[in-house]
Amino acid sequence: MALINPSMIADFTACGGIIMLATGFRLCGIRAFPTANMLPSLILVMPFSAAWQQFIA
Repeated sequence: MALINPSMIADFTACGGIIMLATGFRLCGIRAFPTANMLPSLILVMPFSAAWQQFIA
């Protein structure tokens, strides 16, 4: 069994995309999201994705 599968990579990419979108909103002055508070989600998305695939899907 591989440690990282394509579904986990897709979840990680989606998480990073949301952080990039929040950073873009902050740079444009639309809304100031606390992007530094979102960084732990990049660490947590992998175990949550693996647990979801193991127990739910």
